[in-house]
Amino acid sequence: MPQLLNLTPSTEDYLETIYRLRGIGKSGVRSSDVASQLQVAKPSVNRALRNLMEGGWITQEPYALIFLTETGQRLAEGIFNRHRTLQRFLRDVLGVEESIAEADACRMEHVISEQTLAKLQQFLSVYFVP
Repeated sequence: MPQLLNLTPSTEDYLETIYRLRGIGKSGVRSSDVASQLQVAKPSVNRALRNLMEGGWITQEPYALIFLTETGQRLAEGIFNRHRTLQRFLRDVLGVEESIAEADACRMEHVISEQTLAKLQQFLSVYFVP
């Protein structure tokens, strides 16, 4: 049975990165690609992956590809959608430069409330075509 671990900003970043790297299909992800994408050392990735496995969010055989579990998939999609909503609002509504909108959305996605996120999504769906 998976341990119930709190999602930290770091954990969310790893889940979102795995989600983004695996793309549309159900393909697995290499830990070296995660390290490269997040610009962290391989030992840091290995520690994070152990935590993600303990949480029940990923599966990985030793030295093999990383796969999101169903729970991990749902969490990662939610994190990605928060990020995308915030980035879109910052860029398209406020006119923030793309690279700054990306960096700010990455920081904001960890602390935004569900109520505020829902209001942003509602605003974007009314005033801006998805």
